[in-house]
Order: sequence, then structure tokens, then C-alpha cells
Amino acid sequence: MTKLNPSITVEPVQATIDESNVFELTEGFDMIIDAMDNLAARFLLNQAAIKHNIPFIHGAIQGYEGRVTTILPGKTACLRCIYRGDVPTNTFPVIGATPGVVGCIQVTEAIKYLTGMGDLLENRLLIYDGLSMKFMELKVARDPECPHCGGFNSSQ
Repeated sequence: MTKLNPSITVEPVQATIDESNVFELTEGFDMIIDAMDNLAARFLLNQAAIKHNIPFIHGAIQGYEGRVTTILPGKTACLRCIYRGDVPTNTFPVIGATPGVVGCIQVTEAIKYLTGMGDLLENRLLIYDGLSMKFMELKVARDPECPHCGGFNSSQ
């Protein structure tokens, strides 16, 4: 990595994200890119992004389906606004190509945010259907009663 960019520092962290460490692990960063394998961990990252007031690029997969959105605390719907109800604990199948598609979209969102170019997936959930090879988009909105971001003000 340093041969490509000698000014970059990579600090590997070997830890499982949970309630006791999520805020510490995410403190001081410019962005969170979701690559978690369960909704409970994603909700923890969502709360950390809100607490630290940093963008959260959400990506999720199940089988041939993928979903991506960009969450900007205080401006857009957060993950809890989008996914309501009980948190599923079951495992689900993964088709190898789906995380590749979703990951590429997430990286594109991150680059757009960092460069200030293009339109982010703000208040939009992009859904990729690998079986039909179609993309769909759903509009999402902040929930003023959301337990994660309902009282958030972007000036915090």
C-alpha cells in the first residue's frame, strides 16, 4: 500500500464490533463503509455514524439481491429509519458476485462523497436484482420518531 501512496497509514484492527467498542473503533474517521454480515452490527455502525456525525455508506446482500444507500446524519434517513421492526438473526445465502457489485457501488459512493462530484444515494435505496439484472430505486425519508436519529441535529 505504501508503494502506491507513501503518505497513507494502515492500522489493522482485529476486533469484533459490539456495543462496548463501536464508538471507540469509529472515532476520528471521515466515513464508515458498511461491510458487515448482520443487521445488528449494521445498526451499531449506524449509531456510531450518527454520534460522530460522519457519512455511512450502507451495503447489504442476500443471495442475488444487494442494497446500497448513503446516510448523512441529520440530513438523510438513517439505517433504522429504513429497516424497522425486529432484527433478524438468521443466516442467509450469499452468491459471490453480489458482494462485488454492491462493494463497487459503495466505493463509488465514497469517492463521490470525498470528491464532491455526482449525486449521492441520499434518501434513496438502490436495489440490485442479480437474477433479473435490474436496478430499482426506492425513496426513503427520515423518521422524526426514529430511535437512532430522531432527535439528531446536524450541528451537534
